[in-house]
Amino acid sequence: YFKEYGGDPSKLKLFINDFNLESWWDGNQKVKSLVEWIRRWESDGVTKIDGIGTQMHVSYILNEADQKAQEDAIVNMFKILAESGKLIKISELDMGIVDAAGETILTENLTDEMQQNMSDFYQFIIEKYFEIIPVAQQYGITHWSPTDSPSENSFWRKGQPIGLWDLNYNRKPVYVGFLEGLRNGTASK
Repeated sequence: YFKEYGGDPSKLKLFINDFNLESWWDGNQKVKSLVEWIRRWESDGVTKIDGIGTQMHVSYILNEADQKAQEDAIVNMFKILAESGKLIKISELDMGIVDAAGETILTENLTDEMQQNMSDFYQFIIEKYFEIIPVAQQYGITHWSPTDSPSENSFWRKGQPIGLWDLNYNRKPVYVGFLEGLRNGTASK
């Protein structure tokens, strides 16, 4: 259909877009498997997959050991993706927060410290993307939701602080972390 409607097929990029590629609980097995499957599919000499999109619906974890494991897995995911040689896009980045027991913390219960932790985590993720993914493979970062999820009539992370703005479009501390990640990540490129 792309060609039928005037598109140039030589400019069309085919991406595989999947979630949990940063899976810290299983040693990044999903991203390893995905990269292996792409290699197998392309081994036919016909199939061509240009890029990989990673849907990063993450949560800051108040359990320090789990948060560290998650950060290590994100770094490892970016290394695996970089080694694939494919274009890499963070396609659906958003962030919630969970307590030390893994229970979701709703927007109404956030403290200033929690918001700062989330801000720092956004900055970490974005800086690592720019640090680890070679410039020629960087295909962009898309934030999933501009505002927090409403507590009613929402089908996605209901009542959670996933936005860079609150429901009244006021900037939140995470906006700064996102911006600093972009600023620091691109400054050396």
